Amino acid sequence: MDNSLAGRTALVTGGSRGIGKAVAKALYGAGARVIICGRSAKSLVAAAKDIGEIICIPADVRKDVKKLFRFVDRLDILVNNAGGMEHFGNFEKTGLDAWRSTFELNLFSAVEVTRAALPHLRKSKGCIVNIASDVGRRPFDMGPDYCAAKSALISLTRYLAAELAPVRVNAVCPGPVVTGDWGAAAIKKAAGRTLAGRTGTPEEVAATVLFAVKCAYLNGAVCGVDGGSVRTP
Repeated sequence: MDNSLAGRTALVTGGSRGIGKAVAKALYGAGARVIICGRSAKSLVAAAKDIGEIICIPADVRKDVKKLFRFVDRLDILVNNAGGMEHFGNFEKTGLDAWRSTFELNLFSAVEVTRAALPHLRKSKGCIVNIASDVGRRPFDMGPDYCAAKSALISLTRYLAAELAPVRVNAVCPGPVVTGDWGAAAIKKAAGRTLAGRTGTPEEVAATVLFAVKCAYLNGAVCGVDGGSVRTP
C-alpha cells in the first residue's frame, strides 16, 4: 500500500461514483483520510463498501456547502469533481434557466466549496484539483453551456493558482470516459475523436489527479487525460 499521503485529509465532491469514486479510491490507496459527498445516500454507502473506511456526507454542493464543512476539521486536498451535463441542446434551444443551472453545477459549486475550504487549505498549504473537461479546452457538440462552464473552470484554475499560492491549484481535463449508461453508438463516436481510438477509464483520470496532488512543483497546470482528443495548450 502506498502511504505517501498518510496524515493528509482529502475531500472529493461528487465522490460516490464514476470519476469521483475512482479519485477517492486512489487517494485512499495512497494513505489519505478521505471524505466524499454526493446527493445519493445509496451511492455513498456503496462507495464506502467498495473503498474502505471513508467519511460519507450526503450533500448537494449547490446548496449544502455549510452543512458539508461542519464535518471537515482539517483539509489538505480538495478535488472539485461534482458536475455533469443536464441536457444536450444546441445554442438556440438552450434557455437562460439551463445556462444558470449548468453553471451552478459545474462552476459556482466549485467556487463556493473552494471558498469554504480555503481557511483549512491555507493552514495546511494544501492543494486543489478541479475536474474540468476536454470540451473546456476545445468545445464541440456537448452543449454550449456545458462547454462554457468547463472553460470557465479552467480559467478560474489558472487565476487561483496565482492568487492562492502557496496553495496549489491545478485542473484535470478528462476526455470521453464511460460512466453510467452509454450506448454502443455513443461510445464509438466518443472513441473516434481520440488518438487512442478508445474511451478512457475513471481509474486513468484518477491516476492523473493523484499525480497533480503529489507533484509539489505542479501549479496552474491544465492536465489533459483525453487520449489525444485535444492537442492544443
